[in-house]
Amino acid sequence: MKEKIVCVEWEDAGYISGYYDRKTPENFEPVLTRTVGHLIKRTSKSVIVSQDRFYKKNKIDDDRHIGIIPKKMIRRITELKGSQ
Repeated sequence: MKEKIVCVEWEDAGYISGYYDRKTPENFEPVLTRTVGHLIKRTSKSVIVSQDRFYKKNKIDDDRHIGIIPKKMIRRITELKGSQ
């Protein structure tokens, strides 16, 4: 499998402690988020990326700092080009 670095643009849930302010309804919407990382896996339900990737003898050995993003929250996935 060719390694891929991706940028996942998605809408995350937010939380505000306190009261609803009718004067600023934009503060009470999902939060646009971008996650960049090594693509581990795409499933029918999610995209899994890691922030750190480890190698032994030039082969993938392990991944850490894993993000699991539900597909229903994803707006766009862009494969980033560059040297690997």
